[in-house]
Amino acid sequence: MRCPPRAGWFAKTRLLPSVVSSFGAVSSYAEEISMARYCGEVNVGPILDAAALWRDVALLGQGSVFVKERSVWTLEALAALDEFYVQRPDEGEGGFHEKLKAQVEPAGPTAIQLAAELMWVMYLCPRKISAAKKRQTIQTIWGWSGDIFPADSPWLKEEVLSGIGSAGPGFNQNQWRELVFVIGLVTQFKRLSADEQRGLLADPWRFDAWVSVLPDADSRQFRHMVLFLLFPDVFERFFGQTDRRAVATHFSARDKRVVARLSNLELDRELWEIRQAVERQEGRTDLDFYLPPLRDRWKSESVAEITSAVTRQHVLEALRRIDAEEVPADARSTFYDLLHEGRRYPPKYVLSVAVAVATGEPLDRGAFSGGEDSTCFRVLRDRGFEIVPKPTGADVEGQLRSFVKQALEATDLKTQAYASEYREFRVKVSFGQGNVARIPWMAWLGNEERVSNGIYPVLLLFRKQRVVLLCYGVSETAEPERSWQELSSKKSVREWFQENVGRDPARYGSSYVAWGSKVDALDFSRLHRELDQLLDIYSATLATSPQEDDPIEVADDKLSRRLALREATDAFADALLSCGVNFGESHALTASTFLASLMTKPLVILTGLSGSGKSQIAVRLGEWLGATERLLVVPVRPDWTGAEALFGFEDGLKPSKEGLPAWQVPGTLSFMLRAHRDPQHPYLLVLDEMNLAHVERYFADVLSGMESGQPCIPDLRFDKQDGSWRPVTRGARVPFPKNLWIVGTVNVDETTYMFSPKVLDRANTLEFRVRTSDLTLSPKKPTACEAGDKELIRGLCAIASDDDWHVNRPSSEQAELVKALHALHALLSGFNLEFGHRVFYEAVRFAAMVEQSGVSGLAGVLDLIVLQKILPRMHGSRRRIEAPLVALRDFCQDLPGLVQPASSSVAPQVLISLPRSFAKLDRMLVALRANQFVSFSE
Repeated sequence: MRCPPRAGWFAKTRLLPSVVSSFGAVSSYAEEISMARYCGEVNVGPILDAAALWRDVALLGQGSVFVKERSVWTLEALAALDEFYVQRPDEGEGGFHEKLKAQVEPAGPTAIQLAAELMWVMYLCPRKISAAKKRQTIQTIWGWSGDIFPADSPWLKEEVLSGIGSAGPGFNQNQWRELVFVIGLVTQFKRLSADEQRGLLADPWRFDAWVSVLPDADSRQFRHMVLFLLFPDVFERFFGQTDRRAVATHFSARDKRVVARLSNLELDRELWEIRQAVERQEGRTDLDFYLPPLRDRWKSESVAEITSAVTRQHVLEALRRIDAEEVPADARSTFYDLLHEGRRYPPKYVLSVAVAVATGEPLDRGAFSGGEDSTCFRVLRDRGFEIVPKPTGADVEGQLRSFVKQALEATDLKTQAYASEYREFRVKVSFGQGNVARIPWMAWLGNEERVSNGIYPVLLLFRKQRVVLLCYGVSETAEPERSWQELSSKKSVREWFQENVGRDPARYGSSYVAWGSKVDALDFSRLHRELDQLLDIYSATLATSPQEDDPIEVADDKLSRRLALREATDAFADALLSCGVNFGESHALTASTFLASLMTKPLVILTGLSGSGKSQIAVRLGEWLGATERLLVVPVRPDWTGAEALFGFEDGLKPSKEGLPAWQVPGTLSFMLRAHRDPQHPYLLVLDEMNLAHVERYFADVLSGMESGQPCIPDLRFDKQDGSWRPVTRGARVPFPKNLWIVGTVNVDETTYMFSPKVLDRANTLEFRVRTSDLTLSPKKPTACEAGDKELIRGLCAIASDDDWHVNRPSSEQAELVKALHALHALLSGFNLEFGHRVFYEAVRFAAMVEQSGVSGLAGVLDLIVLQKILPRMHGSRRRIEAPLVALRDFCQDLPGLVQPASSSVAPQVLISLPRSFAKLDRMLVALRANQFVSFSE
């Protein structure tokens, strides 16, 4: 139900009689009231009624929101919460609610009930938290007081707790900070005289000015929420800075750098003036910046609007059309299928065709995303269709079993029940056309490969011989343009049959055997493992033997981009949550730090226990960056002893051509060359278990090229005439691409080789630890991450490639940071462990990047710098390293005269200035004293 236009907020809300008479100043702005309260189909009426009650009963009075004739919102109760919660932050293990309980229980029943009602106020605006979840949280906190929960309160109903808009990606992770801010806001308000209180509530701009100077107001979403709740016809439902600034930038035509410098109060004024202008222009007041027509001017049209006309019949007709035609190669899904009558379809393509059925024009698949929380999936599910993940490992074994069983029975030719894709490959199954085939097969196809023309892994079941062969498949009807590499040690199917059966096979003799088994002794787990290994080889083969039509579209023209690091960080953090990757209370900080580190230097090392999320965040970033061809995951092998592992080598077994030698090209080199040809998009190379080999031996050329900018990568082209890679000119090389980011993972429980200072100086090292509170039941395993906004991602690439980004946009506390780094350098110099210019430069650059990613406060930023750039270099024997570790721990604890710990947006720890570094140093000292040796990876 739409919220009807109303003359003004105060005409609707129920002010107490004693208060109404005191609001004489209301008319000063009510005469030119706007409709900022208009939220389309969101019924804000009950929520604003609840806000009015809170204002009258709690802010101006002392009563309870839930229980009549009870005093809860008192200065005494607020003082108790300040004493036991605000002033005693808990940095220990446990989740927010668990720690909150331990903190507030000594405050007494009234303060606990106040905490519950404070959470209720905080929950009025956020829409992504369900009403049931909000109600459960409020009830739980209230229950700590020992009193019966007033479950029948009208202010706990669905329509009151349904929410108004997105609270931003950081709200859930920072509820403890929001609660601290709300306690401070209410306390300061109640210390005012009655006249001052009424004066603030009578004038929205005076209240705005007052709330804007409260501690931490610039970083808190509740600052924007309370303005909307109290003055919904003046302030918009923007609860995060990204959209506020985007709207102001677009409609004011100001430079976004100018808008970025506006204070919150100035930005609020700007948005108010914009609303006045657009209302005059449109001749109406029922406008919302998140709805057409305004949204379309600053944000692309949403899928929900376009698909509103699609019915179930339209989708069924779309499926019929898709059955009649083959799904285009670029329309195949990667991670999910629409399952209908035993057949699988790509959901985004189905919706696009359904829109074409409904409107006559298909929906551009590049304009919307898929994924569990996407509008695309919601629309299809709302029409009664099932969206399911593609088969995982266990499902694949089930499919293999089904294939063997059906092939042996030889009575059913149907293949609709089989998955259409596995990993990034298409799956084709055949039991025969019209008649039962003698050799049923199951093939996995990449890119534009075809069974009739191409190479592909294939499972062949020779029914007469009761033999299953997993093969390097080669098409029989046409000569494939690609070729498998390194098959000299493999037997062809013909050779295998002659050796094991004593005769030639009926078909497929030119393919090569990867693994084989008798049907009666078939181990499906082993078959699954062998298949995955063959698919890994296949993936590398496709990368190193390109077709004439390169799947990467390299644009000569400059593509549009959006340089918005905070927006990109928030979007990536949200994308991680959507695909089931959650780093608990430190989720937002982890995403910010990871991206800021890559923006600082394109080499990041992730260390931590196996299963701590290192590979997940790296791979999900690659998926979020867009095309799958821009992500390459490479397991490091212990036998990597030189640069040829990454850069390949001249192939002396192949003849030269026009003086140019042939070259053996691993997938990593092909990937680097692709990145070099496509500088407007970021590419991510993930080196899994990076330290299983000596890093300096195989990585030295990359490190030198990354630092110097000098040509270090062989510049090769693929010669389709003889199927070989050759240099463009003799000895030709290209520089390390600035758009190529490298993430290396290190499992501390499997560490083989330590990193040298040469590597650590050039990288940011992030440690992943799993806290007890992070071990929560998740509704699903992590799934693939949907691609992010293309302009935003290209903007990240531009930021990372700009060596002067931090010079033009320095950290707001750069001078104090430099002082702290000087003090740290002086301390380490006393032990001959000082850092050089590179570390200092990158620390300053990182501070600017991470601040723009959303981490504010000098102490918090310095904590990350010490943890990522200084401590990883600390390793050695107790005699050598104990004294500097103790000195560093003292430095992290006190920081005399340098920073104020309370200014950090990173969770504070009592009396500790740099809590994360301090805790790490404590652990290192314990390990050192126990083992007489320590490294950062413990």
